[in-house]
Amino acid sequence: MSRQITPTQVDSAVTRSTQTITPLSSIRIDKDASTPIYLQIAEAIGSLLASGVLPPGYVLPPERVLCAQFGISRMTLRQAMSLLDREGLINSRRGVGTVVTHSRLRKQEQEALSFSEEIRARGGRPESRLISFELAIPTPPVRDFFELHELQKVYEIQRVRLKDGEPLALEFARLPERLCPGLERFDLARSSLYEILDQSYGIRTETCEEEISAEIPNSRQRKLLSLPARTAVLVINRKAYMEDGRPLELTRSVYRGDRYSAIIHSVRKNRSILPATGS
Repeated sequence: MSRQITPTQVDSAVTRSTQTITPLSSIRIDKDASTPIYLQIAEAIGSLLASGVLPPGYVLPPERVLCAQFGISRMTLRQAMSLLDREGLINSRRGVGTVVTHSRLRKQEQEALSFSEEIRARGGRPESRLISFELAIPTPPVRDFFELHELQKVYEIQRVRLKDGEPLALEFARLPERLCPGLERFDLARSSLYEILDQSYGIRTETCEEEISAEIPNSRQRKLLSLPARTAVLVINRKAYMEDGRPLELTRSVYRGDRYSAIIHSVRKNRSILPATGS
């Protein structure tokens, strides 16, 4: 004989399931507050993610369980999850469920920071692993950018940049030797390049231009960055200039797409009130 399950038994089973949600059981929803419920849930879960209570790889309970716990509809829950997904904090995987991801380091495009400065500003520990350091004759495009004579050389520096011990970026930087002669005497695996330029050469970066694109990594990049399969990379080509406008640095940085994202702040200019003039 088949066993009949009553609605009361179903509700009881769901209740028992919600009681096992230890990390999320601390979340309290105020349905009388002016803040929308979905936003309260998204912010509360986001706080648990930021504090490490919900670690990367943690699988969130099913929708029906969370809806029963919070006393909300699936539409409200999905609004909250959509916010977290857009922030790159969770990821839905078929056959697995909704999984907590590694939070991405966000690059604020208005900040002209070095890698070390950027990581420290976000509470991380920057590290470098030096791959190569050479003094070389530049290619014609590089020579033209730095406005060099044919025999003048540039430093070519390749490093793996790490955040809290984890590979985050593969960086290839070029600087003209004439601006920082003797750069090879410094330990670039332990020191910030920008700090060396500032403290030892009196050189500071004033402005920079960055071109950002997404690419499929090659085998060398996958190996150096310990990239998971089917992970894209974010490539940033950077041109840096000194206070007097002279070019200082050309850098190509390849970032892990699953650990890094860029935020670009744009401002819509007011339409000119001057009439257009013919050329």
